Parts: sequence; C-alpha cells; structure tokens
Amino acid sequence: MSALCIEGTSAPPEIKKALRELSKNIAFTKEDIKASNGYVFFGTNRITEKSVAVKFYYWGGKAEFHAEPKQLAQIEADSVLKIHDAALLDAKWAYFVTPNCTNGDLDEVLEATSLGNLAAIDYTYQILSGLSHLHAKRFIHRDIKPANIYISDDNKAVIGDFGSVKRIPEGASSIPASSHSLLYRPPESITKNSYGVVGDIYQAGIVLYQLLGGPLPYDSRAWLSRREIEHYESITLPNDQREFVDQCIRSRIVSGKVLSLSALPPWVPPNLKRLIRKACHLESAQRFGNASSFMAKLHDLRPSILDWQIVDGVPVLNGVISYRIVETPNGLGVQKRVKGDWRYDNGFEGVTMEELVDEISQRA
Repeated sequence: MSALCIEGTSAPPEIKKALRELSKNIAFTKEDIKASNGYVFFGTNRITEKSVAVKFYYWGGKAEFHAEPKQLAQIEADSVLKIHDAALLDAKWAYFVTPNCTNGDLDEVLEATSLGNLAAIDYTYQILSGLSHLHAKRFIHRDIKPANIYISDDNKAVIGDFGSVKRIPEGASSIPASSHSLLYRPPESITKNSYGVVGDIYQAGIVLYQLLGGPLPYDSRAWLSRREIEHYESITLPNDQREFVDQCIRSRIVSGKVLSLSALPPWVPPNLKRLIRKACHLESAQRFGNASSFMAKLHDLRPSILDWQIVDGVPVLNGVISYRIVETPNGLGVQKRVKGDWRYDNGFEGVTMEELVDEISQRA
C-alpha cells in the first residue's frame, strides 16, 4: 500500500506536524475519512511491522476531567484495546496509538450478519469486563457503541476509541455530560447534564439490544413521526433541520422511547428483555450499579438461554436435535436435523414465527 500524503489529509496543521514526527516510527498508509470526534490514521510500525491506528482527539483543555493518556496506557485488560503510546499535543489535541484491529468492529459484524443469543451475551460480557477495568481507575468511556467495539484476532470484543474517555475526580460520582453519539446518550445526560458509571451501563444495555437484533436506526430521519417529517421539510436551513431532528431524538431518549423491546426477535427470551430494561432504565439509580453486577446477571442467565442463531438467513436452534424455521410455498415450516441432512418435521402446529419459536423452544 502506498504511503499517505500527510499534507493532503483533512487534519489541521498541528496534527499534520505531529504526523510528520510520528512518521519516524510509523509508516502511515491511510486516513479513516469516516472517523468522528477526531482524526484516525492507519499505518505500520517500522520496527515491529505491526499494523497500528493513531487517533487524534480534541480533549478541550479541561484538566480536571481529562483522562491522562499515560494513565490509560497502564491499563492491562483483554477487553480494552492496548495503548502503545499516547501524548498531549497542546491545549486542544491529544492522541493514542493502538493496534489496528483488522477484523473490524461490531457495527461491521452487524452489517454482515445477525448474531445469536449466546454470541450477543458473550460480546456484551466482554464489553462489561473492559468497562470494569476502566471504572476501577475512575475512567468512564462515554461512547460505548458497536462502532467503538473492535473484534480481536480470537473473536473477542475489545473496547477502543478513547477520545471520549474522562476521569471522575475523587469524591465525585459523575461529571458534566457532553454530546457524543446522541442516540446512546443516557437520559440524565440530557435532563441533568450528568454522566457517571451508570451512563456506560446504559450504553452497554443498548449494545446488547442491538446485538440481539433490536432495531436502532442510524438515519436520524427514521426517528421522526409523519408530522415531524412535515415540519422538518418546512425548515429551510440545514443547521436548523439538524437541530430539530436532534431535539426530537432527545425527547425520545428522556421519555424512554429509544428502544423497542417488543421489536426484538421472538427467540429473545423475556429474561433477557428484562435485563436490557434494567440496564437502560430511565432512572439511573434503577440500573445495575456497576459493570460487575451486570456481568454477574449475564453469567447467571447464560446457561438457561437457548442457542438460537441466524444461519444463512434463517433462525436455527442448535442442539442434540437441531431445528430451523424456513419459508415454504405454504408459509413457514420446520426442519429437523439429528445427525444427517435437514428434513421437514410436520409435528408443529404453529403458523407464525412466534408460535413456531415457542413450540421448538419447549421441545429443546
């Protein structure tokens, strides 16, 4: 891959200067033009020959809440992306150097396929494990979402993108909120301008909901009602349109209408839905108080959760006897496999997906 032309990047002059200095040790090849809340560049360490990512982010100069890069770099946890190097550039910009996870992030996984119940639980458990290490050092991430969760070489979820990480000062339980990733903002960050550990718990709950197949449109207009769309289209200035949409989304957040648990696939059991409801409770005091308690509940539930998965676009329940629900000319049908090929099983009475999932689950 050809070398990156630093002067041709979208970065401001102070970051270009830092890139030129870092180029002594890193052969830069690409800029991530999709990056938000900063600038991301990829390259190869000239000595180790390992692929790395460099994220420059605006830290704002508020030293009271800033997560010192060197402190974050001391965290050793399998579920937290390792920081190879980090530094402040000036009163505005800082950067991290981390491994480049070539397996991509959870957003890319969700775009490519649907996950089963157990895979969703396991990824969420790993995210919470990473959060427990961050929280133990009084760090809060504030931007937990699929795009910031990377997949390691051994298919584990790893928390990355530390540009939003802040440190809660001693004696405090929260810090003033900010506007990162509006869809994932907990209600109290809007109504009380407050963000603490339970804000990260809320975001982890949303990620679990998404991994289980819950809809969360990234197209902001998808959140508008018909009447709101009419008003939106009557607004002439783009900035005013964006502010109107954001306000509509904020209203849904504070009224608890971001998640639709009833829209989860029928193979997601009620106990998992209750878990999401608690993690994403409107009242922060009603959520899990820390990542460990959320992890413990997932650990307790996992043995009772049936391993429904989506394979080749159809729901499959694996086991000693495996079942799958398929489309037939006459509607939905059930196929069964014990050891050999899939064969139709006409012993089911249900006609809807919900009815068939329930019947199969009772046999499992």
